[in-house]
Parts: sequence; C-alpha cells; structure tokens
Amino acid sequence: MLNPDILITGAHIIDPAQGIDGIQPLRIIGDRIVAPDTPLSSSTESIHAEGCYLFPGLIDFHAHVFYRGTEYSVPADLATLPYGVTTVVDAGSAGSANYESFHRQGISQSLVRIKSFLAASSPGQTWDEENQDPAKYDIPKIKALFRRYPDTLLGLKIKQEAGVVGDLGVKPMHAAVALAEELGCPVAVHTTDPAVPVAALVRLFRAGDIYAHAFHGKGSTIIGEDGHVLATVKEARRRGVLFDCAHGRRHFSLKTARSAINEGFFPDIISSDLSRFSFNISPAFNLPWVMSKLLALGMPLYDIIAACTSTPARAINMPLEIGTLAPGACADIALFKLARRQVTFTDIHREIQTGENLLIPQMTLLAGEKVYRQNGY
Repeated sequence: MLNPDILITGAHIIDPAQGIDGIQPLRIIGDRIVAPDTPLSSSTESIHAEGCYLFPGLIDFHAHVFYRGTEYSVPADLATLPYGVTTVVDAGSAGSANYESFHRQGISQSLVRIKSFLAASSPGQTWDEENQDPAKYDIPKIKALFRRYPDTLLGLKIKQEAGVVGDLGVKPMHAAVALAEELGCPVAVHTTDPAVPVAALVRLFRAGDIYAHAFHGKGSTIIGEDGHVLATVKEARRRGVLFDCAHGRRHFSLKTARSAINEGFFPDIISSDLSRFSFNISPAFNLPWVMSKLLALGMPLYDIIAACTSTPARAINMPLEIGTLAPGACADIALFKLARRQVTFTDIHREIQTGENLLIPQMTLLAGEKVYRQNGY
C-alpha cells in the first residue's frame, strides 16, 4: 500500500488560513500534512520546488460536474485535478428527481472531492427545461435528501434570472429561503440579468447565502449608475453574504469586475462555473485562467488564493480539513508557476484586459497522492 512520505522545499507558500506568505518547507506523511520539522526517513521523497508557488488544493466552488447526467456538465476529474483543484462544488446540476443518480455515478466514483448544491427545481439544471416555480418544488423529497446525504449536500440552488423566472419575480427566492431556514442551509443564487434590481434582490440574502455571478454584466449589476458598488451590496457583505465570481461563459464582465476591484470590492470566492460551454473554451477555460484574469485586474495574489482556499473551505464547513496547509489537514496540495508572459483576457461582451502573469499548474496532490504532475515535478 502506498504511504506518501514527502518533503517539498524551496516553494513560496501562500496559505491565507494560517497567514503564511513566504518560502518554507512542507512535510507530508500519508494523507496528512505534518509539522515541517518532522524527521526524515529512508523513504522520504524530496521535491525541490524553487521558483514555484505552493497553495492548499484549490476549491472550485461553482462548477457543473454531473457528467452525462446533464447535457452541459463536464467530467469532474478531468476538469479539476490537472488544474490544482482538489475539491469541486457542483452548483445545482441535479435536483430532487436525479440527485441520487448523481451521487452514485458521479460523486462516489470520482477521485476529486465533490460537494454539491441541490437545485430546487426537481429535474435540476437541464438547460432550457428549468422550472423555478416554487409550487413545483418536491419539498418532502428535498428534505429526505438532506437527511440522507448531509456530508455532500451544502444547500439549495435557484435562479433569479429574468428570462428564467418570468412573472414569478422573486417568489423562488422567498420560497428557497423559507425552505433553507427549515433545512439549516444556505441558498446559492444565480443572479445574471436579475428579475428585479440588484438593490432589491440582495436585501433578500441572509448571512452565508451565496450571490453567484457577482461580476456579471447583463441587466442590473452590483455597480450603480454612479460607477460605484451599490451601498446595499456593501451592506450585504457586512452582514455575511458571500459574493462568488462564478465566471462561466456569459456571467463575467470585465467592466463590472474592473469597477468593483478598483474600489477594493474583491469576490469572497473565485470559481469557474465550468460547463461544456466554458471548459477549455474562451473566455473561462479553467480555474487558474480565471484566477490569472483577476490578478491582471489588480486583485492581489494572496487574496485570490484565499478566495479559492480558506474562504470556500469555511463555506463548505471544512476549514480544518481542506483549504489550508496546517499540520493535521488533508494533504491536498497545488504547486504552480507564475509565468511572466503577455496574456490577453476577454469576456462575453468582447471587452479586453491584458496581463503579464499566468498561473500554470505543475503538480496536484490529493490526500498525499500525486494525481497530476508536469515533467520535472
């Protein structure tokens, strides 16, 4: 049986959960991180990582990985492990009618750790067939699933997009919040082109709820007519609402993101919203590409890593297990190079942002096992 015994030296570690931002060694035995001064053994493998950054395994908090269960999901392991992602959260691809199939065929069969939100709509997100009408929620089945799968189900997922909810307005939000109160869980809300102005919508969010697609550019956005982040949005953050980048194909506007970041309003969580429409396709590609885009927009690397590790780890209720390199935590590791190169980033609105750095994955360890490795590492 494999029992990893690894010492990584020379890497610049960024671990916001511990406040670490500097070069120091990392020691792994088995599936756990141990104290860096743990004595070496005859079987210790030394990895020299000078010139690299070492992060906790990244957490992609919004993606679609119910592969072959929905027409737009992607294979979980393929879309995560080669990119330094060791935990992925499915953003409501499955609903009460098909969640158990997702759990059996996807969550249980994948290497990468998968958590998920449950779509309030019974069929899940079946692209053009979604029904956000609360009268169609199968509440008894939803409650049963949350009792049966407490380790994987995080909360409810709804959409408040005008073209999806139609005349329902904010009824889905009110219904989902009421149900979430009973379940004791958060609600993740798709906010692109919202059915009501953002100033009104964001008031319905509770502490711990997730405002997904925070930087979208269609309809009402978090940016007011004066070019600044809305006061109601800032107040929502103060009371604990989490703002998730959730990039995707059409849910990210460079103009919106630039205005917010210039004002110091960074996303609490950075995620990819990967689907078959965005995985390895412009403008999203993968999570490190999205991270590099935000770096080009002026968000500090330390804050970017926090938004992909320690903050989502807390949202998943696993802050001591993942999203950190502290001794005792699971040995989920992401080794990267920050390459100096000219990069052109785009969005669905054909806006352009140039950058000079690109995060390139070098090695991914999942519970101490090397699941992706570039030549030389």
